[in-house]
Amino acid sequence: MTAIVGFPLGTIYNITGITNANPGVVTLSTVADANSFAVANGQTVTISKVFGMHQINDTRCIVGNFDSVAKTFEMNTIDGFPLDTSNGYSNYISGGQINIISYVPAAGQPPGLMYNNQ
Repeated sequence: MTAIVGFPLGTIYNITGITNANPGVVTLSTVADANSFAVANGQTVTISKVFGMHQINDTRCIVGNFDSVAKTFEMNTIDGFPLDTSNGYSNYISGGQINIISYVPAAGQPPGLMYNNQ
């Protein structure tokens, strides 16, 4: 991977759980790796490599109600609505990653500037 000057090298965080709920809640193994953007409300992320809840793979969502202690966040659609994983989604089994693909937006603005095309 070629680093782009001005951006952290790592933007990927491992998932340890996803609830079948409205909205679905993602649990991460960590939320602030060295040399990476820390996870924050309003960021756009892409979810991938999830086993079980395969319907969530390749989904882009907005981080909402982020809890840095519990390492959880609610998934919201790109349009800002809760992402309902309670109906039609398989149960989460294991694995998965989020890839942070935007900056945190300025107050009152839509999701932030995209910086990573994954």
